[in-house]
Amino acid sequence: MTAPEPAGRTVPPHVSTRFRAPTHVHNVIERRRLLDRLRADGATRLVVIHAPAGYGKTTLAVQRLREVESGGALVAWLGLHDDDNAPHWFLSHLLGAVRTVLPDAEESLRDLAELIEQNAEDTQRYVLSTLLELLGAAAAPVVLTFDDWHLIDDAAVHHALVHLLDFAPSNLSVVLTSRRRPRLPLSRLRVRGQLVEIDADALRFDLAEAREFLVELNGLTLHGDDVARLSAGTDGWVAALQLVSLSLRDCADPEALIRGFSGRHHSVGEYLTENVLDALPADLLDALLTTSVCDRLCGDLASELTGRTDGQAVLEELEIRNLFLRPLDDEREWFRYHHLFADHLRRRLRRDHPDRVAVLHLRASDWFARAGLAPEAVSHALAAGEVGRATDLVEQHAMSFVEHSRMVSLLGLMNRLPSTAADDRPRLLMAVAWANCLLQRTAAAQAALDLLRSALPRGDAGMEIEADVVQACIDIYNDRTDRAEGLVRRSLDRPWEHRPWVVAVGANIQTFCDFHATRHGMARERQRWARPFHDRTTGSFAAVYGRCFAGIAALSQLAVDAAEEHLTDAVELARSSAGQRSHAARLAAAMLGELHYMRGRIDAAERLLEECGELGAESGVVEFMAAGYALRARVRARRGAVAEAAELLAEGAQVAERLGLVRLRAAIGAERIVQLLDAGKVRDARRVAQELPDGSCRHGGIAEAIDRLRTSSLAAVLSAEGDHEGAAALLENLVGADTERGCIRSAAVLSVQLAGVQERAALRMAAERTLAGALDRVLTERVPQIVRDGGPSVRAVVERLVVRARAGTWPVGRSPFPEQLETLLGERVATVTTASVDLTGRELEILRMLDVGRTNQQVARSLSVTVNTVKWYLKNIYGKLGAGNRTEAVSVARRHGLLA
Repeated sequence: MTAPEPAGRTVPPHVSTRFRAPTHVHNVIERRRLLDRLRADGATRLVVIHAPAGYGKTTLAVQRLREVESGGALVAWLGLHDDDNAPHWFLSHLLGAVRTVLPDAEESLRDLAELIEQNAEDTQRYVLSTLLELLGAAAAPVVLTFDDWHLIDDAAVHHALVHLLDFAPSNLSVVLTSRRRPRLPLSRLRVRGQLVEIDADALRFDLAEAREFLVELNGLTLHGDDVARLSAGTDGWVAALQLVSLSLRDCADPEALIRGFSGRHHSVGEYLTENVLDALPADLLDALLTTSVCDRLCGDLASELTGRTDGQAVLEELEIRNLFLRPLDDEREWFRYHHLFADHLRRRLRRDHPDRVAVLHLRASDWFARAGLAPEAVSHALAAGEVGRATDLVEQHAMSFVEHSRMVSLLGLMNRLPSTAADDRPRLLMAVAWANCLLQRTAAAQAALDLLRSALPRGDAGMEIEADVVQACIDIYNDRTDRAEGLVRRSLDRPWEHRPWVVAVGANIQTFCDFHATRHGMARERQRWARPFHDRTTGSFAAVYGRCFAGIAALSQLAVDAAEEHLTDAVELARSSAGQRSHAARLAAAMLGELHYMRGRIDAAERLLEECGELGAESGVVEFMAAGYALRARVRARRGAVAEAAELLAEGAQVAERLGLVRLRAAIGAERIVQLLDAGKVRDARRVAQELPDGSCRHGGIAEAIDRLRTSSLAAVLSAEGDHEGAAALLENLVGADTERGCIRSAAVLSVQLAGVQERAALRMAAERTLAGALDRVLTERVPQIVRDGGPSVRAVVERLVVRARAGTWPVGRSPFPEQLETLLGERVATVTTASVDLTGRELEILRMLDVGRTNQQVARSLSVTVNTVKWYLKNIYGKLGAGNRTEAVSVARRHGLLA
């Protein structure tokens, strides 16, 4: 979110000045003694330079970094500010610093930065781990430098740094400067030989360094005793010696000054600073005081604060006079004061001109606001004591943050304000409700919305309608549709009266309600109608959701080509506008992954589902989470990663329980039953089925979906227990109901399950008719995985249908080509037929293994199937051959010429 650039003004590059080490100034000496020590310790994991203000910490760090940089290392610098006391801001700025040295990783780092905006609490560890991978892949050593670490007291930020240190690749080291010893596991690093610690005692100038600094560098005419006295009187304090050099430069009686300050003043630094400032021209002193309110300065900002037109010239003169002003870039456009000097200037400003402090902060706030830098503008407004002004600024930008998916940034700014600052501001409360809702913080979203309704001015229909849309959004995230349609109706009836964002989200909610009420065509038409409103929103979040919902509606009717177009568009839009790993991109990836799975593109599906689940699949409506947990677990199980699949299902069940999502709980349970039955654990599957919820706690299509999952799962268990008739009855009812409602995908899936039950009940003709009736749409839309998921019993039916198609004896309707049917199996079906025996290729393959004495376990391993699957095939083989065991089966097969 960036405001238009003000005419004639220098707009700063947001926080880029934090990523540049202060440039060299001419009045510093090379700290050879300390640099030798750092060189001797070699490539250390952590260098900590800590001492009070004015001891030359940053100067030493910069000198060391210039050395390692000249040796080929990549140096990333982050100058810390107070706002880095939040993980969101700290990680964002850390990524910005790394971006300066890893330009080839720009896209990945941008994706991580966008990811942080979704929910820093959930993504911190992932972001850090991915960042370490990128740093480890660098072709050179990398040094991360954090200047002013003492500003950080947030525990989560400390944990982030500890994570970097604990898991750092071999080419990464860290340098910290701090006014106090950092609260980090330093002893642990010291024991490992990974720590170099330089404190105030080491940083003090010794006598030789004091002489070099005062006499050789600053050109002062001092005798040996004078240097020794100054060194002893300042205790080697670098800042005090620099103040001495400034004080003595134009001093009429140097000896008196040297004698005067030593030992007689409470603070040597205060005394020397006063001495330096009092010697300045009045206008220059005033410029120092007025500009001290800002952490960083450019010429235009200095002009704004001083009321002068020559702000850049003032800064350059202050730098020439060595008044502790450090350039932050090589162009010398941006500067900051040394912290020690800035602290003193601010104290003097408050002492001598208390009435000007608030005025100056307000000027700074105005300047940063015009530059589009809301965080700085808010900070200065608060420093001025103008809570109302700060709240105005947050309110002004709040919805732009939401529409650009920067919800965490908005809530971070809100945390800077008093907790009651927004209570009488409906528009700000609206944005806070949106932000919390889209981050799925239901309680916080509802609290903001309830407070908003009490603060709404009477008769403000537009705000009431938008509040209804927020409430509907909260509802669908909680998988409730009973009142959502009514809540969004007014936003859709007169769409031109509302912001495009409100209409776009309202249309998405209505689409969700439509496809759960089996109004599939209306759902797809709704998104065609909504496209102009999506295109007019300032961010892509609503548009991505809309395309996903259109895709889900199309999938429900097995209009798979249309669904793929919608979902591919959603993924591309999300990645291009919000980033590869953004919240929106992960949601779209989940649904596109499901579509790829249906089309048998398992590798592509797995990549997308893994991408969706990298940070946990706990986001979006239930459709997204079901793909991220249940379908992803199915893919992992089919890959043989059974334990990992079980962990995914357990995680999904915990999410469902915590969020109160009954449909997700049912979907997770249904997939667990499938995997238990595949493993032959029928009793465990029965127990899970008994614990599945019913739809009585939900409304309409949501309730029907829950009941469908429960009933189909129970049918699977009944069939595994041998009650094929009971299972078939349940499934026949479900297929009939879904067919009547136009739920084509669900009817096809259930028909495949029914055909499998009929096959296991030895109702071979019924199984063939059931499956043949479902295959037309499956083959037309190229979704073979629907059939493949039916397992070996359905596979056997398909193999017989291939034979029927070749023989021209197709059981119902028009016969497909045999080659089309073979795509359902992924291989060509070889059949061996005699007068009385009809074995499929797979059955013949197993029979040959029996002939050479393979055990069931050996056959299962050879075919990459479970032992239970082998047993099922054996049952079919025995039935066809009229045999009672494997020995009889081999004997009969030989008589029929099926075995050599």
